[in-house]
Amino acid sequence: MKPPSTGRQRILREAIRLFAERGYDRTSVPEIQEAAGLSRGSGALYKHFSSKEDLLATAIEQFVGTAREGRAELGGTTLSVDEGSRRLVESMLEKLGANRDVLRILWRDLEHFPELKAAARGEIMQSTYLAVAEWLRERQRQGELRPHDSEAVAAVIVGSVAMFRVFEAIWGERAIDVSDERFASAWSDLLLRGLRP
Repeated sequence: MKPPSTGRQRILREAIRLFAERGYDRTSVPEIQEAAGLSRGSGALYKHFSSKEDLLATAIEQFVGTAREGRAELGGTTLSVDEGSRRLVESMLEKLGANRDVLRILWRDLEHFPELKAAARGEIMQSTYLAVAEWLRERQRQGELRPHDSEAVAAVIVGSVAMFRVFEAIWGERAIDVSDERFASAWSDLLLRGLRP
């Protein structure tokens, strides 16, 4: 896949922002063009994207790519469970935080796009759960963690991290004044206290 042009990336960035603020259905192509600095109604958007739905699909694919990068980082880590558990949560928070607007779109608008929803679910949620479960199993094989249900623990980790970020994306602010660093530290502490041999 070729890297996006500056104009293409600007259009995508503005479309994501508008979809997140107003909703997919309440955002028009002329509004996206105007926000991206193009002449309203010029059709210039169509030089880069075939449709408004193509913009949405590209936004989701970009987020899926971020999730893939995170899984690759996790699979390639040689950090101890002490360092790795904190880094795991920090990385998830960082990647989700960089995609707050896409989280809002996923939460609100994807019900009307079952194919995009299925792709996002499989690539973002299911694959991430399985990657975290495998990381936990490997730490268990190395003797760093006691025997446990790795898939259930992965569901707890991924679910809590995702919801911490999703709630922030939906309401535009944190429900409680806890920094990412405090959250990651608390999560790592809970994991290690609960599963260390």
